[in-house]
Amino acid sequence: MHSREPKDTVRGWLVVAACSASFFLFVGISCCLGLLELELSRLFGGPSSSLSAINAFYNGLGWGLAPLMSALTNFFSCRLLCACGSVLSCLGFLGAAVSRSLPVIIFCIGVLQGIGFSLLIVPSSLLIAAFFDKKRPLALILSVIGGGFGIVVFPHIFTNLNQAFGIKGTFLMLSALSSHGIVFSALFNISLAEEKPNVWVILRQVHRTVFDGDLLRTPQYVVVTVAYLLVYAAYGIPYLFLPHKATEVDLSEDSVSLLVSIIGISNLTARFLMAIVASSSIPLGAGLFGFSSGIFISITPAVLLDLFGLDKLPNTLGSNFLVIGIGYLLGGPVMRYLSLVFSATDPVFYASAGCSGIATLIIMTAIYYKSIGGVMRIAYKPCACKIGTISPDDGPVSSLSTSVSSVGVYTISNSI
Repeated sequence: MHSREPKDTVRGWLVVAACSASFFLFVGISCCLGLLELELSRLFGGPSSSLSAINAFYNGLGWGLAPLMSALTNFFSCRLLCACGSVLSCLGFLGAAVSRSLPVIIFCIGVLQGIGFSLLIVPSSLLIAAFFDKKRPLALILSVIGGGFGIVVFPHIFTNLNQAFGIKGTFLMLSALSSHGIVFSALFNISLAEEKPNVWVILRQVHRTVFDGDLLRTPQYVVVTVAYLLVYAAYGIPYLFLPHKATEVDLSEDSVSLLVSIIGISNLTARFLMAIVASSSIPLGAGLFGFSSGIFISITPAVLLDLFGLDKLPNTLGSNFLVIGIGYLLGGPVMRYLSLVFSATDPVFYASAGCSGIATLIIMTAIYYKSIGGVMRIAYKPCACKIGTISPDDGPVSSLSTSVSSVGVYTISNSI
């Protein structure tokens, strides 16, 4: 990834703002999928097990296709990729608005939206490194802050639109919002493309991204990958099941939206804090989860950059997004099955807390001990890929955030 663009300029901060706005749309819509699932189950009377596919496809493809999208930036401009993603997302909601078939709606919102937003957010995230040098960690953190705003705002947008226009009208409005990604892409006139497009070359690039030999031989990379898989198998659960938990205690739709926004407010607060420094209740549990996940998400790009270096950023960011996608693909359906087996949502939150807790132990072990396999103390020593050393504070912060996250989801399950 090469660029002759001036570093740390106003133009770069505009790109950060556009990238943050893209995350605003993607994460904002994602946090409403639990509310959407409830509404579609009322409308179609469909089993919730099939509706959980929307969340699995939306987030699984949105994050999991990152290696492919990263490879495409070598052949197409980021502006073109982001614009195509915005159009595809817009068409996804339009298709859902005119369809009367539940499988078609699942495909339009889950698959088309997932692919579209992957095209939108991955190239824009990679551009940050091309525009910044000294302030790159801060720019990477700020580029995902829009996701926190999305969690705060979108539940109320969805609820109010649904009450005013119904689910079909809501889809049309969200389609219009998704089209704004075209405006964001107008700022991305830089091209990272270096080769002419060729299907086999693209596939080889994806293979190199996912199966980077240097990274796979690095103990830190393996440990981080396992931890992230567990974290994101649990991460989407509160957004998906919190509305169901709230309806079990007869809370109104506005109250359900407020609970999701509590996650967003604490999540956004944590993201801003990370930028500055570079008897229990359901609201308390939501707040703990949102705050800890905000720290974990915000610090991720900077940690990957510091651990594995700028040259490896496309590969590490792409593979990290792939792991996130796999976590969503596995976490949602497995937890849905668990809730159906026990006919309750409490076991889901226990399992989610358990995954976060195990991830905490893995991260802390990687930081403070050397395992039999030679895991290094990643908080203080460089990895084997010719790169720098992570900040001594980043590892403990990551492990603390996953620990608090597990406490948050446990609190939700024990609040009633």
